[in-house]
Amino acid sequence: MSTELRGRRNRRRVESAPAPPEERSDEVLDHEPQQIAERAADVGEHRLDRSRFDVFITGIIGGVEVSFGGLAAIAVVGSLGAAVPGMPLYARLAVAGAVFPVGFLFVIMGRSELFTENFLIPVVAVLGRERSVASLMRIWVMSWAGNVLGCAAIAALLSVPHAIGDPIVAGYRDYTAYKLAVPGLGTFVSAILAGLVMTVLTWLMVAIRHPVAKAAAIFAAGYVIFATNVSHAIVGAAILFAGFMDAHHTATDVAGWLGLATAGNLVGGIGFVTVFRIAQAREKQRGD
Repeated sequence: MSTELRGRRNRRRVESAPAPPEERSDEVLDHEPQQIAERAADVGEHRLDRSRFDVFITGIIGGVEVSFGGLAAIAVVGSLGAAVPGMPLYARLAVAGAVFPVGFLFVIMGRSELFTENFLIPVVAVLGRERSVASLMRIWVMSWAGNVLGCAAIAALLSVPHAIGDPIVAGYRDYTAYKLAVPGLGTFVSAILAGLVMTVLTWLMVAIRHPVAKAAAIFAAGYVIFATNVSHAIVGAAILFAGFMDAHHTATDVAGWLGLATAGNLVGGIGFVTVFRIAQAREKQRGD
């Protein structure tokens, strides 16, 4: 490791160390973009140094936990459909969005992992030439596979007859039927939007220190994701896996949707947020 690189990492550790209580501030506006990017690089190095099995297991837990958020939200979607026949799907999603964020809270506060959380933090470490592109590909593949497996496991349980109420089953069916009827281009662009939202959330999770402020940011992002029905690959998988048979679709339909959503999430998260945030941080650093 070069002297310059070692010095930069040591400076980051000093700057990111907890401040004394009398000096500590939890206000996100107290941190400059370059400080947030440097903190993200440190966290990214740690993430990229984990074993494949660690990433995979953590991803499975993340898929399970986000599925619980999907279950809570779909319970609202299905119950509203039963209580108010003819209520449009998007009206039901707007209400259900208020409970969906519990899944993100489980994932983030419980230190599990979603594939879409890895569009900023590990990428910053790789762009800083502190870890390899191969290590980034590994964490993407293993976290995605773990998430999908976790979602599939919960969907299998939900598919057992009478495991959940009929209104909830109907909610999964309605959501899935709508989602799989969207044209491919619409799904891809919708997924770009979801990737944008998730990477903005990841940036905020690095910037914000106060737990209540973190919870507020998680709620805001979760609400936007679900209420607007944008295509988050793992959130969508958690619901589509449980609803595709009742919606008279095939596993191939779901796989095609998942591939488009994954590609769009990557484009939105990396192309439209991470690259510009890193550019902002470097410009601020040059200005200082």
